[in-house]
Amino acid sequence: MNILSELEEFINEFNQNNDVDFAIDTIRIEFQKQYKKAKLDELGEWKKLQKNSNILHKLKKRLNDDEITSVYRLDTYDVYFYNKKDTSTNRKYRNAEMIIFAMKQYHKEPPPKELINKILSILKDVSNIDICLDIPYRPNIEALSKYFKLKQYIEPKSKKPTDTYYINNPNITMIEKITIYDKGFKNSLGYIMHRIEAKIIIPNIKLLAIPLYELKEVTNIARLSK
Repeated sequence: MNILSELEEFINEFNQNNDVDFAIDTIRIEFQKQYKKAKLDELGEWKKLQKNSNILHKLKKRLNDDEITSVYRLDTYDVYFYNKKDTSTNRKYRNAEMIIFAMKQYHKEPPPKELINKILSILKDVSNIDICLDIPYRPNIEALSKYFKLKQYIEPKSKKPTDTYYINNPNITMIEKITIYDKGFKNSLGYIMHRIEAKIIIPNIKLLAIPLYELKEVTNIARLSK
């Protein structure tokens, strides 16, 4: 089973039938290292991130600090795994999570598909994915706020509000969180581009189901003209 192809085919078929352009930006897979680490080591060099690493800081913004013990990056790719604390057993660092970032980008090359396929063939699973929709204008935040509770991100140092918003409890089955942000500004693209990105749980990769119709309803609201 080619997991990446199945995910992409599922999404592309929906896109063609519904005049939308959803894409995968991130894949995460929870795994146990004692069964998979040896094969992962064959893919290249896994370098431990230093505590002052900017990438480590970004990861910790997305995850609970107490989840992470150490993070490793595969060569120069946006491919990482981090060791997770396991409070239920005395075995340290048995559990880990693989994260493949930046699959849908404009300012740099994504991780090679061949590499992603090799990782997925080793881990043989997907825990959750980020599906994104990019639009060349600012989403209608006011319309979204009528249906969802939005939390605006405040820059910690300056205390200034940003153009990033979170829907932390969308109350949609399998959609854990939705993030809306100015991608053009974040990546210095030089043109207007905003991203709507949903973290979607995959309960069973062998019985693939993704709530794309429900996500499209959210993006339709965000695309309403003012």
